[in-house]
Amino acid sequence: MKWIRSAALAVAPPLDEWPQFDYSGLSTEDREFIEKREQAVRMVMLGKTYKQITLLTGLHHNQIRKITMMCLSRASDGRIQGFRGLPPFIRFNGNVRKAPLKAKRKHQRGGMTCMLQSTLSRFPELERRLVAQIFTDGRDAQDYARRLRPIDLHRYFTTELRALGVTELEWPFCTSYLGRRTIVGFMQELLSHNFPAAVRLRGGKDAQAHLATGSGRAPIIPFGELYDAVEIDAYHIDAIFSVEFTTPDGAGVEATLERLWLIAAVERLSTAVLAYRIVYRTEVTASDVASVIRDAICKRWVPMDLSIKGLKYPPKAGFPSAVVPESEGALWTATLLDGALAHLSNLIHDTLRKATGFVVNWGAPGHFERRPNVERTFRRIAEDLFLRLASTTGSNPRSGRAPDAAAAAIKHRIRAADIEQLVDVTFAEHNGLPGEGNYYRSPLETIRYFLCEASPATMVRRLPFFGTSRVRTLMRREIRPIRGSVKRGRRCYVQFEHVHYTSPVLKECTRLIGTEMTIYIDDEDLRTVRAFSHDGLDFGILAATGGWSISKHSLTTRKAIFSLVSKRILILSETQNPVHVYMRHLADELRKSRKGAVISPKDTTALVRVAKEADVLPTLPKGLGQPQDELQRSPPPMRNPRPLLAPPSGRHYKVKNR
Repeated sequence: MKWIRSAALAVAPPLDEWPQFDYSGLSTEDREFIEKREQAVRMVMLGKTYKQITLLTGLHHNQIRKITMMCLSRASDGRIQGFRGLPPFIRFNGNVRKAPLKAKRKHQRGGMTCMLQSTLSRFPELERRLVAQIFTDGRDAQDYARRLRPIDLHRYFTTELRALGVTELEWPFCTSYLGRRTIVGFMQELLSHNFPAAVRLRGGKDAQAHLATGSGRAPIIPFGELYDAVEIDAYHIDAIFSVEFTTPDGAGVEATLERLWLIAAVERLSTAVLAYRIVYRTEVTASDVASVIRDAICKRWVPMDLSIKGLKYPPKAGFPSAVVPESEGALWTATLLDGALAHLSNLIHDTLRKATGFVVNWGAPGHFERRPNVERTFRRIAEDLFLRLASTTGSNPRSGRAPDAAAAAIKHRIRAADIEQLVDVTFAEHNGLPGEGNYYRSPLETIRYFLCEASPATMVRRLPFFGTSRVRTLMRREIRPIRGSVKRGRRCYVQFEHVHYTSPVLKECTRLIGTEMTIYIDDEDLRTVRAFSHDGLDFGILAATGGWSISKHSLTTRKAIFSLVSKRILILSETQNPVHVYMRHLADELRKSRKGAVISPKDTTALVRVAKEADVLPTLPKGLGQPQDELQRSPPPMRNPRPLLAPPSGRHYKVKNR
């Protein structure tokens, strides 16, 4: 098509909107050459004649027209080339073969330029099929491989050409490699020009998740102020820990636990860790997530009594609830969760959401980049602590795993109780270290800047209660009928999870039989509940009857006990402590599940979890520790114990083996 100057100038954008060209890397001679070409194009756009432009720049009118056509042509980014088209010898269109292929010997080189384009122009449907083969995702039941290799594409290409009637004397069958390198280049070029599709097809899970980041588009929901959002996630700790059981003869027996979970709540803007919890369970439950949320709002952090020699809290370290009093009890606007089943329960969605007023943002499955701060915090504590332990399981099955992590945990006495101290110190240190994202302020300093200045930049929301009433608001709320009978002599009580709750006051209120009562339940301590009548009157604390009020236990433990009772595995009496009965049952299971000299980590973890809830030392029944050479006995103290962790550079503490 003939180029018409007037028509091209009519649709061309203004010169100020053209993409520019950088002259800084050119020599003086090249700079003058490009400047003359730019001056010629500008004069064309201003309506000057070719004669006037030639007199001023010395360029021929055919050359001026070609340069202008190149600057007005469409670039791959959708805009015109602009002044990017000024340098000479720039090719914007691919080569097109016009001459037919002549007869050639098989090993003769040359004379086959652009044969792939020529072949695809003969068979347009073949090119569409090749592109479809490259970008297939393997979701079709007939596709056996998800990622097509270049050699597979070349095999498909040659098979299709033979089916289309291409003879052995034509390209690519007249070459040594049958055009294999050409097909490899064709495939690489297509993938390089379609980055999102290439990542989805060729990248791993992490690469596909990162595809949504760095796009240059602003997020739909911006979080620009303090306590706009809090990220909550769970991390499967990359290490194995041990625990010491006490046998009836007073000896110590070492056993390994299953990999534990770590849950953390991180404030989005300051990246401060508000609360965390180590879960002694194979999976995280909704109660664990709710406990972290309650701790972040209501619990005031207290430094732990550190028993590891040389371990101490760094200066200016801690958690916001203790270091910044203005942040105590602060509520946030949005809670960012990862969509796991533990987070989707009614306890999170109804009880806590309604009580605090935050909105819940369910993250898309597999998109961890929605919660960058908590993921970065987990990665840091893994690199600084868990991956440096002798019992580490590594960041993945092929990287960093200790040769025998379970044996190392027992040999070096890497106790779970000691790890709790290390985690607390590491998170406290994280809150006190400056970071680039906070303009080289620490998370605690960032919170002080927003809350403690003369004119605070953020007004914090808080629950309209104080003391225990604030904690009660975040507990599970249940409405239960008041039961009892005058004829049968049954005093008033309410029932929750198969257990009766009553108090001296409630026992005498027979007039309330048949009415309903509101109780507030702490899922971590079911020994008591807080009760209110249907008209809001406080009935105080109701205690569980029988042995259920003796030892602290969680909702998970109670359900596990009654599950065994329903199967006739456990038999409870009125005077027995159900928690102790359950612990003896778990200890007996250790004996049954023991394979040779190894105690089951699953049963060990369950026993330790219940013991921690009841605040007692885990013990083994008589007979499990006999004979002594069959179990992992605590090794004698070494004369010169070697540190499990080398002191990290730039840190304020040293971690040594006890």
